[in-house]
Amino acid sequence: MKKTTLRAFALITLMAISAHATAQVDFSDVFSKLKMEVRADGECTTTDTTPSLGFHGKYFNIMIGGDLGGHFSYYFKQRIVANPGTVTFFDNTDFLYLDYKPTQNWRIRFGKDAMALGGFEYDASPIDVYFPTNMWRNIYCFQLGASGAHISNDGNHTLIAQVTNSPYINYGDLSYDAGLVSYNLYWAGNMGHFHTLWSTSMVEYKWGYFLNMIMLGNQLTYDKWDIYFDIMHHALSWNDWGKNIGFVSCANYYFTPYFNIFVKGMYEQNKSDVTLGSSVSIDHQLAAGHTSARYGLGFEWFPSKEKNVRLHIYACRMTDSYDRDVILPVDGSSPEGTVFGHTTERVTDACWNFNIGATWTIDYYQLFRKN
Repeated sequence: MKKTTLRAFALITLMAISAHATAQVDFSDVFSKLKMEVRADGECTTTDTTPSLGFHGKYFNIMIGGDLGGHFSYYFKQRIVANPGTVTFFDNTDFLYLDYKPTQNWRIRFGKDAMALGGFEYDASPIDVYFPTNMWRNIYCFQLGASGAHISNDGNHTLIAQVTNSPYINYGDLSYDAGLVSYNLYWAGNMGHFHTLWSTSMVEYKWGYFLNMIMLGNQLTYDKWDIYFDIMHHALSWNDWGKNIGFVSCANYYFTPYFNIFVKGMYEQNKSDVTLGSSVSIDHQLAAGHTSARYGLGFEWFPSKEKNVRLHIYACRMTDSYDRDVILPVDGSSPEGTVFGHTTERVTDACWNFNIGATWTIDYYQLFRKN
């Protein structure tokens, strides 16, 4: 993987050098996007024992896209990571798809794509998300599949029907041909200041067994502020409704186009008792019996009008509650090690997370066209 990273970096560096060596680079429509973005953070997490502290790279992405002619286009986004893929050749590729758009109203897509799930936290690029929900962190959302979309005449509404590999292939280290799929229906709406990203999905976790996911993203946007509120609901059976649910909301206030403050909070619970054999942890977004909450405050600053550099800082409180087994002794006079049975006690782990970091973007497409 180190060789792959070095080759990718060398390729982009050579392209940048060649751009300065000529008066102007004339791109065809095949390349309408060529960009690299990087994010690195310094982070401290407090615990009851030894706190964790240090600097680490979060993201290193390469993006390429363009028009292939004949109503075809493509998009490629490679996330450079330190570990190789384990399921398919495209494991570390977020997007690698081919679009066919015969008219302004219809689009067909095939390849590696994000599962068509609702919610504004889920919809954001990973490099732009701070202290996310467990659902966001744990779902393996980039999957191979196919989709069809209908776009309204005014472009304000998009309906998508999609079939992809199930993320449970990745959770279970199964091969791509295990036969597990996910069926997703999605609506993106733009009604002035109010926007929606709604979806419902049937995600197969075992042959013939499905997890239903409903994701309802709602957003209000104005000149100086915006806020979204996402509802996440999972059900493993017809009588499992209301037990596995989550909420996340984030509000931004923009003092200037280059500086904003944000407040974010979330709550998630998994009280499902549906089992599969001896396991109750079927829903991998949050372990059964757990409740989780996070809330925090942060700032973003773009030092220049091009917004190629973004600095951020935030602090958040994180809690996770769950039941823990406790061994009961017979009585105080019983020999050591003698037990009467088991009971459970509710435990809450809590910590603070402090983060400061920078994101920088090099748009080679714009750079080439300017020179």
